[in-house]
Amino acid sequence: MNKEEYFLEKYIKPCTEVSELFPQEIGDDCAVIRSSSDLLVSTDSSVEGVHFPANLNPYYIAYRSIAIAASDLIAMGSYPDGYLLSITHPEPSDKWFDDFSKGICGFNKEHETKLVGGDLSKGELNICVTVFGRAKQNIITRSGAKEHDDIYISNKLGLGAAGHKSFLKDDLSMPNQYMKPRLIKKEVIHELNAIINAAIDVSDGLLLDLKRICKLSQKGAELSVSEQAICNDYEDLVAGDDYLLLFTANEKNREQITALLPDNKIIGKITSEKNLQVNDSNGKEINFDDFGWDSFKT
Repeated sequence: MNKEEYFLEKYIKPCTEVSELFPQEIGDDCAVIRSSSDLLVSTDSSVEGVHFPANLNPYYIAYRSIAIAASDLIAMGSYPDGYLLSITHPEPSDKWFDDFSKGICGFNKEHETKLVGGDLSKGELNICVTVFGRAKQNIITRSGAKEHDDIYISNKLGLGAAGHKSFLKDDLSMPNQYMKPRLIKKEVIHELNAIINAAIDVSDGLLLDLKRICKLSQKGAELSVSEQAICNDYEDLVAGDDYLLLFTANEKNREQITALLPDNKIIGKITSEKNLQVNDSNGKEINFDDFGWDSFKT
């Protein structure tokens, strides 16, 4: 048994599970997906030194890498039924894979999902996750925002940035949104599915991600951001790494949305004018040099 087979058999295979949707055990050249409905598919790569620091515990490397991929499915009204996981590692060890596999199993248990296959190779540390989720009654896109829609975030902005700062200060007293992103629960996104017009996950910064909704919806936005919507300061609007849900919905759905997402914040309105204006709670305009995070600038 070579190293690749050893690590896969000892640490990764125990994290997998056969099901009706994924009936094939890992070990063949492909996974088998058996579904009568549309499947949503998304891929995310997490690279050491770009998407996570070199000294992050492997448990959180695994959990975070899967979570940020799953966040894309949630933004389109689905949830991860299963995923593929590809790992490149320069010098794999039993200790690293033991911690990493615990992160896989932890995520799977918390989110009722399954690892169904993947790959392992030697190289610079990189985790690539491809997630699959079945479509529900609606497939939510970025292009559905309507004039006068409320603009929501599912929780406070800046939790990811605050978590990263805590990590850099060696404050690891408890998992945080940077190390262990907290995602919307399956039953909540399935309920929201019917009343959201457009959505995106906040990964690269709220302003940049909102501009993406506006561009595809051919609309604009006017924000009024209160201190209750941010953790630190207005730089939270461009910090990214929050993996919250940014979405638009008709104002008639406010009561239902609050019941499903008690921590939600309404931060503005969709407009017909194709520009983005950001004001503080006093109506003073806030200007930014950059609208979000760009991995090619790191």
